[in-house]
Amino acid sequence: MDVECLMHSLYEHWLWLWVWLTNQGAARATVILVFITAWYAYLTFRMAKAMNRQTRALMQPVISVDFNIDKKEFYPKGGFRVTNQGAQPVLLLDMRLECRLNGLMLFDEYLFYERHILPPNDDIGFKFDFLNRYEKKGMKVFSPGMASFNLQVVASDIGEEVILAYRKFSYWDVLTVKKGLPLRVRWKNIASFFKQRYFRILYRFRPPKLNLTRSKTQEHNAQTKESQIEISIPPDSNSPNGQ
Repeated sequence: MDVECLMHSLYEHWLWLWVWLTNQGAARATVILVFITAWYAYLTFRMAKAMNRQTRALMQPVISVDFNIDKKEFYPKGGFRVTNQGAQPVLLLDMRLECRLNGLMLFDEYLFYERHILPPNDDIGFKFDFLNRYEKKGMKVFSPGMASFNLQVVASDIGEEVILAYRKFSYWDVLTVKKGLPLRVRWKNIASFFKQRYFRILYRFRPPKLNLTRSKTQEHNAQTKESQIEISIPPDSNSPNGQ
């Protein structure tokens, strides 16, 4: 009985739809075409989004960060290495190493290696030593395990379409990854942009002067060397010595 009621209800709905299409068919066909077009547009959007994700997955940088710190080392020093483990070149945008010891934080920024291209299966290593700077801060006693290091490496593909921020903690030996450019790097890039424009305008109105004058010591050394040179002149043929 329930099946018969269901079939009867479906028949009534399809009959109502058929009557609705036959009356003013052109206008209602346009409405149906709009719905079908919207559905295909939605499917196309999903396909484009999936292809974009696959492309970004192929382009995104894949790096590993490893610390080289001796556990028996008393002083805050060691080394680290950044390796490109992906199949595409990696563009290093920023590297910052932080050292925390007794509540005091010091850091190193490797500005010389900004925008450095790291080929696939290639690596780059650095050594660091914060001992002198901590001694200048008044620290005299050190012990193994007191210092913790935090390294942040911001990398992207060559076109800078995918930017990832890797952060390695030496104490827990944990590597985290976040998408996007960190706020600190954004502010640094903005400041660098205005700094470059400032010096460009400054050098245009006040160009640097080259100091080509030699110091007195250099002039004295030059005169001394010249005075030591003996110039030999051949004798005259009319002179007795020449004869």
